[in-house]
Amino acid sequence: MNPFRYWMPTEIVFGAGSLDTLGDQMKSIGHKPLIVTGQHSARASGALDRAMAQCPEANVFEGVAENPTDRQCDEGAERCRSSGCDCVVAIGGGSAIDAAKAIAGLARNPEPCATYLAAGSFGRPPLPIVAIPTTAGTGSETTPYAVIVDSAARCKRTIRGLFPAVALLDPTLATHMPRHVTINTGLDALSQAMEGMVSKRATPLGDELALAVCRIVREWLPRSAEDPGNLEARGWMLYAAMLSGCVIAQSGTTLVHGMGYYFTLHFGVAHGLANALLLAPLFQYNADVEPHKVSAIAGALGYPADPVPDAARHAVAEALRDLFQRLRLSSAAKDAGVGESALRGFAEDIFSDRSRFKNQPGEPTQHEVYGFFRQAFEGF
Repeated sequence: MNPFRYWMPTEIVFGAGSLDTLGDQMKSIGHKPLIVTGQHSARASGALDRAMAQCPEANVFEGVAENPTDRQCDEGAERCRSSGCDCVVAIGGGSAIDAAKAIAGLARNPEPCATYLAAGSFGRPPLPIVAIPTTAGTGSETTPYAVIVDSAARCKRTIRGLFPAVALLDPTLATHMPRHVTINTGLDALSQAMEGMVSKRATPLGDELALAVCRIVREWLPRSAEDPGNLEARGWMLYAAMLSGCVIAQSGTTLVHGMGYYFTLHFGVAHGLANALLLAPLFQYNADVEPHKVSAIAGALGYPADPVPDAARHAVAEALRDLFQRLRLSSAAKDAGVGESALRGFAEDIFSDRSRFKNQPGEPTQHEVYGFFRQAFEGF
């Protein structure tokens, strides 16, 4: 076993009603939080009202977009500073939590967000952050990343060094999620786990967490989608999302995420679905490079296979096909609105930023990347 380092400083409080511990948590974190929320889920779930009841001094910054921009984060930071807030509470999905992280950093750093997107980090540490997810997908509550749209470059960039101090994981907040949000966010958790396991920065501990995510998603994502009030299913998926965050906090993601951003930014495909559409093409490629790991992933998804490339390649494709069918979901990006004429340009553009390949196993060529886009477009 190779040496590795694993560090995750976020305190995790899991269970129905954990949101109601926010007031106690604030005693050691801050007195006047800026509460950052998305567009719907914080109010729909009742989480915002419950948080405000425990934090009467709070100021609220609502309406974070599904793909938050640097400009919106600058607005939030100005609200934070002008209101004299000393910490940030994020309530919502991954977008709201990522925006809150960026706002917490900007509140203590003088330049606009675009400067730190280019640098990849802040010079000074952020305000303390409490993350309260209302969806089960990104695991942003246990990662150091804030993924923000660079408005000028029209691409997503990452700021690092932003672990929340505390994550409150309350499954009751997820029961409001519509079916399509449940599926899209759950697929994001799966994608993160699978990518993290084959990443060049993968760790043995992260691999075990990733396989647990695969097993949980296989069993509980279809149940969550079909029975939104099933609190046990919601709890398991919230747990899986958190674990997927723990995986990529150490390993990062791979080319699946790097390619998926094109589907999201250019065609509005939900982030988790965009990634999931690319899993089969990329993991059939990964089977040649990491057959033992891809075989283990396929087994965790219910399709055991010998750890050799051909068997792993077939098994992982069948496992993903089975999951898509159980979710009653098309595996073709064209059915999600992606335009065929853009694919070659995407493949050319992605090679302009080699950082997108830094964790990807193997060395796929531009022609192969175009092939991955085409396979995802047609489905499997």
